[in-house]
Amino acid sequence: MIVKVKTFANLKEVFREKANLKLKEGAVLKDLLSPVYLPSKALEVIIDESGNIKPSILILKNGRNIRLLRGLLTRLEDGDKVSIFPPVCGG
Repeated sequence: MIVKVKTFANLKEVFREKANLKLKEGAVLKDLLSPVYLPSKALEVIIDESGNIKPSILILKNGRNIRLLRGLLTRLEDGDKVSIFPPVCGG
């Protein structure tokens, strides 16, 4: 299955802006956020030392916050769009 990943702001420097990743059927977000699919530099930005998504990172699956779904166990399906946002600051 193919999952579309899009990153924003300074995360574009760590990843490509857009990527179509081929995952096995039944994959979950944790599978996508692994060294198999993402460079270690990207994972350092997204994942904390305990293996959880950093609180400052926002990840959406088809526009829905994965924290309101099943977090890292959110199931992915063919054609899903995963958006990853860095911390937002400003005023």
